Amino acid sequence: MVEADENEAKSYELAFEEAGRALDAQERAVNELRSRAGVLIAAAAITTSFFGSRAVSGDGLSGWVWVAVIAFIVVGGCVLAVLWPRSDWSFNASAADIIAEYIEPEAVEFSLVQRDLALHRSTAYDENARQLGRLFLVFRIGLIVLVVEVAAWVVALAERA
Repeated sequence: MVEADENEAKSYELAFEEAGRALDAQERAVNELRSRAGVLIAAAAITTSFFGSRAVSGDGLSGWVWVAVIAFIVVGGCVLAVLWPRSDWSFNASAADIIAEYIEPEAVEFSLVQRDLALHRSTAYDENARQLGRLFLVFRIGLIVLVVEVAAWVVALAERA
């Protein structure tokens, strides 16, 4: 019986540690996505300032210029959606909650604490994954629209030549 309890405790510890590593990796993915979003808006801004200054000079604006401007606005919206501060990410448990739940008023066996926290981390991972998936989709849309923007600027410039 003692060996089974010890094995169970080690299993809970393993699950707890793995769930923590998964959340750490997920948090890094969020930070990397935000960094990429910053690069995306920089690329869109440079493209717009470089091509736009040449395509807009002169009389009137062609339809392609408007396509490029709208694409730039959409890229900006996508980046804003990725970079917008959120409070609904969950990468760790609150110390106050742990104390209230597992230590006071009566301490719970440590292996059971690890079990419950591993389950909490797993739930947090799943909730974060849904949100992160949406943000990756928005980022991909921003990338595609950046390509549309560049193409529109190139066509607008070709029309002027």
